[in-house]
Amino acid sequence: MEIIIEEEPTAYILRLRGELDASTCLEVDKQIEIAMTKSVEHLWVDCQELRYISSAGLGVLISHLGTLEARSISLVLYGMSSQIKNVFELLGLHHLMTIVPSKEDALMQLR
Repeated sequence: MEIIIEEEPTAYILRLRGELDASTCLEVDKQIEIAMTKSVEHLWVDCQELRYISSAGLGVLISHLGTLEARSISLVLYGMSSQIKNVFELLGLHHLMTIVPSKEDALMQLR
């Protein structure tokens, strides 16, 4: 797993490459914690190069939902493959998280 960090004026972006599983979820957890210390309004997760997500990976994202909401930081995931998106939909997570097709769609969430 490789995590590339991008910072925009109001958004902190985690670009995930590879597999988000039990062996890599702690690093994503750490990066989300760092994002929450920044003065950003939005946390975006770029999933374009995410090939696999396990229950541990899903758990990391879910575990931060309450804190992000309490701090008024919106979470937007974008660029998911159909396989990854299906996992979120099967578990009903698309009702808890904003999932959009592209970064441009994430930008539209700002308006």
